[in-house]
Amino acid sequence: MNHRLPLLNRLHLLKLRATMSLLAVLLLTGASLRAATVNAHVYSVSGTVEFAGPGSSSFAPLQKGQSLAVGSTVRTGDNGVAVLVTTKGSAIQVGNSSIVKINKLAFAANGGDVTQRTAQLQLTSGVISALIDPSTPKITDFQVQTPEGAAAARGTFYAVLVFHGKTYVGVKEGKVAVKAAGQ
Repeated sequence: MNHRLPLLNRLHLLKLRATMSLLAVLLLTGASLRAATVNAHVYSVSGTVEFAGPGSSSFAPLQKGQSLAVGSTVRTGDNGVAVLVTTKGSAIQVGNSSIVKINKLAFAANGGDVTQRTAQLQLTSGVISALIDPSTPKITDFQVQTPEGAAAARGTFYAVLVFHGKTYVGVKEGKVAVKAAGQ
């Protein structure tokens, strides 16, 4: 698996606009949650973006403000982009021509202290960028699984791209562990 991010046009999602949008999402989701399994929430949608609920292969338009249960799949068109809050303190931007499935989301807090933040996303094709609050790395498990392996972070800003069956990972800040499939 190639761990270096080439300069591909599709990774221009790491522009300042995307960073600022994701930061705004993180700041706006400050309410304390006390649930084991949580839903993702759609912060914004532009262009063609569709979703299929858990266990369904039927896609419908995705709407801002919508809630997505674990097992849902998001699919974007050539002009589609969606920003999803996966858990309090973590958000993703799904880039154009992408397919991502939400495999697991969990969040827990005790009072004002976060005690667990977990996300497992399966990127089949396209690109997602993720922003994860770096203040709680020991209790954060955020993974993007691809056909070639997984990229896991504890608190960072990174992107994962699947292009023609190959996986590319780019890190803007922090550290990301990359593991090949089967390891």
